[in-house]
Amino acid sequence: MTPEPAAASPWPMRIVVLGGVMLLSSFILFGSMGGTLNEAFDPRTTHVAEVSGGEGVLADLRPVCHALYITADHEANATLMRSDGWNNNAGSALEASECRSEWEPMTVDRGVVFVRVAAWEVEEDGQHLLQLEANEDVEAWLVDVPAMEQGMLSSPWILAAFGMCTFGVLVLPVGLTLLFSERRRRGGGVMVVGANGQLQPMTAGGAEAFGIPTQQVREQDLPFDPITGAYREPEGGAPEGDVAPNGMLTTEQVYALMRGDIEGALPPEARQESPRDPFVATSRRVAPTPAERSEPEAPTPKEPSGKDWESWDDGP
Repeated sequence: MTPEPAAASPWPMRIVVLGGVMLLSSFILFGSMGGTLNEAFDPRTTHVAEVSGGEGVLADLRPVCHALYITADHEANATLMRSDGWNNNAGSALEASECRSEWEPMTVDRGVVFVRVAAWEVEEDGQHLLQLEANEDVEAWLVDVPAMEQGMLSSPWILAAFGMCTFGVLVLPVGLTLLFSERRRRGGGVMVVGANGQLQPMTAGGAEAFGIPTQQVREQDLPFDPITGAYREPEGGAPEGDVAPNGMLTTEQVYALMRGDIEGALPPEARQESPRDPFVATSRRVAPTPAERSEPEAPTPKEPSGKDWESWDDGP
């Protein structure tokens, strides 16, 4: 008896489900904490200074990167300089800096997009004067970039949402790869045409559906290719002398393959516990062996004696 094939591992599907649940949970968290996101990323709530167009404002800044933002539907120019008071500038304007950051300002309000006007790397702690050159209806917000990033990291809900989203994005492709590999490994085998006319793989445990014996038949064990119907050549290279002409299957064998009967597609002499083909001459595997003829013994003639003819007319 052939041992039962190993059951499919449930872990690939579990990993896929886990990754999907993580992504779905992160989306739900992001959608439910709009106020927390505003507090962490919206310049209108995280700014250290706010200025209108054509005006200036004093702000006490620390020596870190600062960026000025306005809404995307406005244009403006700005300068930032060191100051000891409103009317006393102690230095020239600071040079603009790239002030790169991993996070950009955002808001949950639809249609509102923020753009950066300028950024400066403040070198000294103290009072600074911010001047905005724009229309009077333009509002700008100066943001302490490291403070904005720290505010985002200080929220446990935002960290949980980002963590689950990252974990789901990493786990889901791994689970899908394992799942497809498992199905492809278990789906390899002989392809047969079922009773409904559809091409189906003959997988372990599904042989009964095609009327095939429960013993598992492997493609490499068959003497012919189940797709093309041609007999395989032996591993030695030279074809055997008992292979049928053209190396093709008979009509009965092809019909047996279409019904999914692998055992019936084998030559009669290759079947297990099957009667021998009465029409041996039609076999595709073994040429008929002529039976040895035994000549009947000829009767030994008896030599007639000299007196046998004398009584031929004596009567009974």
